[in-house]
Amino acid sequence: MSFDAYNESDVLIAAVERYFERTGHYPERILADKIYRNRNNLAYCREHRIRLSGPSLGRPKKNAVTDRKTEYKDNADRIAVERAFALAKQKYGLGLITSRLDETTRSSIALSVIAMNVDRIN
Repeated sequence: MSFDAYNESDVLIAAVERYFERTGHYPERILADKIYRNRNNLAYCREHRIRLSGPSLGRPKKNAVTDRKTEYKDNADRIAVERAFALAKQKYGLGLITSRLDETTRSSIALSVIAMNVDRIN
């Protein structure tokens, strides 16, 4: 495990393929950050009829027609995802992991996720 900076936009396709292996179908939509909206990911999503949320690449067009309801729903759902990340970092300590050993880091992350799930059940 590494905490070095890297561009994780290439992870999207592998994650979608794992989702397909688990469920047998591709997701209808993906709520992702802007970094995932690159040409490769957009082409892949278009090929598999997956809607990737977020703004189009390049400069905005003057007379662009947008589906405001869909955009609003995607933004609202994305806020819920970001809220879960913030909660994991603040309440369950995922933002405070300083262990150096790979095994210890993985254990800390796993315990935090287990605590989140137990708290959600209660």
